[in-house]
Amino acid sequence: MSLRESLATDQLHRYRRGLFESLSKRWVFVGLTVVPALAVFTFVNLFPMLWALAASFFEVGALQPEWNWVGLENFRIIVNDDRFWSSLSRSIVFAVGSVGLQVVAGTALALLLNRSFSFKRGVRAIALLPYIVPSAVLSFVALWMGNSRYGIINQILVQTGLTQEYLAWYGSLNLAMPSVIVTSSWKFTIFVTIIVLARLQSIPPSIYEAATISGASKLDRFRDITLPNLKGVLFIVVLLRGVWMFNKFDIIYILTNGGPQNRTMIASIYAYRTAFSDFNLGRAAAVSTLLFVLLVGAAIVYFHYFEPSQEVRVE
Repeated sequence: MSLRESLATDQLHRYRRGLFESLSKRWVFVGLTVVPALAVFTFVNLFPMLWALAASFFEVGALQPEWNWVGLENFRIIVNDDRFWSSLSRSIVFAVGSVGLQVVAGTALALLLNRSFSFKRGVRAIALLPYIVPSAVLSFVALWMGNSRYGIINQILVQTGLTQEYLAWYGSLNLAMPSVIVTSSWKFTIFVTIIVLARLQSIPPSIYEAATISGASKLDRFRDITLPNLKGVLFIVVLLRGVWMFNKFDIIYILTNGGPQNRTMIASIYAYRTAFSDFNLGRAAAVSTLLFVLLVGAAIVYFHYFEPSQEVRVE
C-alpha cells in the first residue's frame, strides 16, 4: 500500500470515528429519532385536534371561509338535539357488541391456533386475511355476500332450510345493527387473536405439565392458568378496541350509510352529516370535541377501576 493510500485510509477512519462520536451524542440521537416522530404526530394529529377544538366555538360554514364566534352555542344545540343522544347510544351499542364478539371469538381462535395441528401456519395466514384487506374492500364484499336477492349467505340459509325467505341483512330495521357488528368483528377479531396468541406463547409449558400431573382437567388449567395470564392483555385489548370501534366510521357508512331509518347512525356518522349534509363544520367540530371528552373520561374511569397496568406482567 502506497503512502497516499495509507493516508487516505487513515483519514477515512478518522472521519468515520468522528461521525460515530457525533451521532452518539444524546442531543443528536434525539434529534434524528424523536424529533421527526414528534413532527409527524404534530402535523397529523395535534394540529387537526387543535383546529377542531377552536372551530367548535365558531360558526364555520362548509361553503364559506368566514369564522363567526358563537361561544358555547354549538355545544348547547348539540346537547339539546335528540339525534345526538340517539347516535351516542348507538355508538355504545355498536362498540360494546363489537368488542364483546371480537374478544370472545379472538380468544377462542387464539386458543385454537396455540395448539399443534397440521397446516397450522396456513390456517394462521388465512385467519389474518380479513385484517389486512382494506375496510372499504371488505365492506363491499360483505354487501355482496349479504345481498337480499343473490347473496351467498341467503343462498346457504335458504337451501339448508334455516330460513324460509331471503333476508335484507343491512336493510332490515332489526338486523342492520347486528349485521354491521358481525361484519366489523369479522375484520378485527384477528387483532385480538394476535395479541392473545402472543401472550399464550409466553406462558411456560412447564406450568401446564405440573398442573396435568397434579390431576387438573382442561377446564381447571384454563381457569387457573390461562385466564389469569390473559387478564391483563384482555384489559388492554378491551380498551383499545373499545375506543376504535366507538369511533368507527368507514364500515358502517359503506354498509348502511347510517340507515335504515337511522338505525345504524352512530356518533361519527352524525358528525359527518352535520359537517357535509348540514354544511356546519363548527357544529361538527363541537360533536367531535364532545366525543373526545367522553372517551377520555371513560378511559380515566376504566383505568381507575380496572388498573390494567397492574395486571400486565413482563416475564
